[in-house]
Amino acid sequence: MIPKTNVVSAMLILGLSASMSVAGNPSGLTRQDCRQIFPGTNSSEAVRTLGSGVQWTEAWERGSWGPAEEFRGYILLKSLQHEGKTITVLLGVTNTDVISSAKIKGNGGAEEEFLSQFHGKSVRQNFALARTPEDLLSVPAKIRMMQGNLSLSESLVQAVNDIALAAVNVMK
Repeated sequence: MIPKTNVVSAMLILGLSASMSVAGNPSGLTRQDCRQIFPGTNSSEAVRTLGSGVQWTEAWERGSWGPAEEFRGYILLKSLQHEGKTITVLLGVTNTDVISSAKIKGNGGAEEEFLSQFHGKSVRQNFALARTPEDLLSVPAKIRMMQGNLSLSESLVQAVNDIALAAVNVMK
């Protein structure tokens, strides 16, 4: 039988190491990520995680003439597994439901041109990958895949859809 104090100590150590691993997790949402999405943002301290695994925080910018802060929007992050690698997707969403930026944290192999297709679109729309030339003529236009990388394109579109759904729920 294990003494009660040892069990409590082990639980405390496990809890502490789990919280440290989350805090030190390179795929977690950082202040630098927030400034990459909304340059000049002031805070990212209140990072929350939804049940879907999407992390999010509010982006606030301190006014240049005083202590007033201006709300810029939301920064959301989701990590996904693709071909044995962790890819972390960052999305900036304005308070008017518009995607201001989509980025990959680190080197995830996604082309900037591919990610730029989400810019200016509403988080309330469902993104789909174009599979035929006719798909590009639909309104709203579907997302063009990265040349020669259908699998990664599909994974990223799904991640953006997951993040967009989370953004809609956060903004309620």
